[in-house]
Order: sequence, then structure tokens, then C-alpha cells
Amino acid sequence: MTAPVQLFGWHSVRQALESPERHCHKLLLVQGNREAAELVRLARRKGVRIEFVQPRQLDRLAGGRNHQGAILLAAPPPQLSLEDALSGARPGPSTLWVGAAGILDPHNLGAILRNAACLGAGAVLLPERRTVPLTGAAEKVASGAVGRIPVVGVDNMNTAVLKLKEKGFWVYGADRSGRPVAEVEFQGPILLLIGSEDEGLREKTRGHCDGLVSIPQAPGGPQSLNAAAASAILIYEILRRISGSAAPGAASSASGRIGGSAVPGAGTSGPGRLKGPGGRN
Repeated sequence: MTAPVQLFGWHSVRQALESPERHCHKLLLVQGNREAAELVRLARRKGVRIEFVQPRQLDRLAGGRNHQGAILLAAPPPQLSLEDALSGARPGPSTLWVGAAGILDPHNLGAILRNAACLGAGAVLLPERRTVPLTGAAEKVASGAVGRIPVVGVDNMNTAVLKLKEKGFWVYGADRSGRPVAEVEFQGPILLLIGSEDEGLREKTRGHCDGLVSIPQAPGGPQSLNAAAASAILIYEILRRISGSAAPGAASSASGRIGGSAVPGAGTSGPGRLKGPGGRN
């Protein structure tokens, strides 16, 4: 049996209680907390055991993190297989999926999920190895995004990348050595890979990309943005370009969201298109 995940903070606790697919075991609330009525109502409707405790008990369980007076013990969030994700979506020219390829900081992972959900990406790929699991800390930073964007669990990111390329996806990796994002002519469906905070994408993964993209930065500043900040800029810019909209979120219904309404499109090339492995252009 999989060990329960400890969720803390109002947004992540409420989202888990609202999710019909998420099994929840026990809700711990600070005794006398008058703001907990909504969580109590959701927990009772779901049949979750509720326990009122002293603040110091939640402080101890949260390990010094800001629990906001609520901790929920729940099953890990459900993840789709890549096969189910592809069968449930219709990737097309306005599709953008995001892959967390080597993210080791749960706060960065949570922020990437939040960015992807907020800006209208269709799904987030999460590999089993070399990436931090979806912990309670990551879910708290995601601020309710888990459950609002499909998370696709894959055994190996490189294998998943090759599978998506077979299905017509163009794969771009975030890398400081890449072409400035403003100079690349994007065409969906797209998988955007965000690498580890220190080393970026692994060499083999970079080799599978159709192109590498970068974010121009001011001279004399820090060497790079962190993974979460870079993901927000790239997701916004790529969706703005492929959706033809000044507000990417407005096109989220066509972004390849699992169960969405994207229309498949042909993978023709265009001027400025990056040439990929195997002569793809």
C-alpha cells in the first residue's frame, strides 16, 4: 500500500478534498479555528475522518512549514499513463505540454505545475527517476494546481520524448545555449522540457530535442533564472505564439488539455524552423 502524502495549507487541502479521484484519510485542524468550516464541510461530504488538535501538533507534523492550521493525509495524486494521456487528448497546433526533466527541488516542481495550469498548458510530464516526486511541499507551492492540470507519469523521460515525437510533437528544451525564444518559429503540438536547476537537461535528452531555446538576460546579472521562473516565461511566450492570442490562458481549451478540444494539425515546416535529430525540419 502506498504511503499517504501529507498535505498542508488551505489551497492544497481544499483541492484534494474537492477531487473525486483523490482518496483522503484524515483531516487535522487546529482546535478553535473558525475559518475551517469549508474544509469540515468538504471532509464530511467525502467521508474523511476529522480530528481537532493543538497548534503545536500541526507545527511538529509540518516540520516548521506554514500549515495554515490544516493538514490532510491523502493518497498521492492520480497520474495518467502516457498512453491514456494521448488517447484522452487531441494534440494540435495550439498544444503545449511541459516535461519536468530532472527537477530536484519540490518548490520548483510545484511552481512549474502552477505556471502550467495558470497559463493554459495541456499537461505536465513527471518522470519516475531523476525528478523529485510530487510531495506535499510541491503541492503546497502548486497552490491547488494539482488536480486542475493532468499529471502524466512516465518511467523514462527520453522514452516518452521519442514516443511523443512519433505522435507528431515537436520537442524543445530550455537551455542557456539555445536560440533566443523570440527568434524561434514554433509550431504545435509542442513538448517543452525544463531541466534540473544546476545542470539543465541531460546530454541525451538534449540530443532528442528538435531545438533548444533560451531567455535573453541582461549582461552583468545572475547567470540564469531558476527553473520555475524560466518555465513561466517560456510557457507564456510559446503559448502566445502558437495560440495566436495575446492572452495564452484564453486559448486553454485548445491547448491539448486532456479531454479538451484541440484540432490535430499537419506538421509542416516553416521559415526559421529549427532542424531536429534525424533531419527533421
